Amino acid sequence: MAYGKNIRNILYGGDYNPEQWPEEVWQEDMRMMKKAHVNIVTLNVFSWATLQPSEDTYDFSKLDKIMDYARENGLKVCLATSTGAHPAWMAHRHPDILRTEFNGTKRKFGGRHNSCPNSTTYRYYAQKLASKLAKRYKDYDNIVA
Repeated sequence: MAYGKNIRNILYGGDYNPEQWPEEVWQEDMRMMKKAHVNIVTLNVFSWATLQPSEDTYDFSKLDKIMDYARENGLKVCLATSTGAHPAWMAHRHPDILRTEFNGTKRKFGGRHNSCPNSTTYRYYAQKLASKLAKRYKDYDNIVA
């Protein structure tokens, strides 16, 4: 898809993390976003643990609902890769993914952006997840970034 193909107006919105609260809230979120003239949301920034609860298990069911809800409500989507926060199982099984501070101190699991981009393990899992996301949502015409 060529950038801009599905964009007719100035985009106005921001991060939206509905996976962090009950689904019953989502409909009210949509109503309030329409009232505020929000037309784009960034989704899936920190959802890696939800999407991949174990090394061999992926679960896109909640993101599927969120993506469908955004599309049904006329929202454009900036779809993130979720790689901003790796799952706990990954840090425990593969400690090489954790950042090392300038003084050599190895970080512990927790917090966002705590993965070492130089870790081949991190890059392997991040690429695998990004590939699965691309294949799963490739036909969503409301994804603009």
